[in-house]
Amino acid sequence: MNLLQNANLGSPVLLAVGCAVLCVVGLLLFFGLQILGTTLHTVLGIFQLAGGVVNGGPIAWCGCLAVIFVCAGVVGGALLFAGCKANPSSMNFCLFFR
Repeated sequence: MNLLQNANLGSPVLLAVGCAVLCVVGLLLFFGLQILGTTLHTVLGIFQLAGGVVNGGPIAWCGCLAVIFVCAGVVGGALLFAGCKANPSSMNFCLFFR
């Protein structure tokens, strides 16, 4: 009770600023931990998926490997085609599209 009797005018302002800082820090921690948790869950999910492919044996993941190679080929072809649009005389591959 002695603290309340000796309070001056600056104490309520200091208390209000302290509460505001605690609210801002609390909100940052709340949303920051959610973002961190979601990001970590996504990254670990990718590792879990890769581990499932590797541990599945040669028969179980052969189709997945074929799909990955097909997707990589499609992306590589799209990049080559985009390079032909940008600079048609840069590659012999671009001669097919003239």
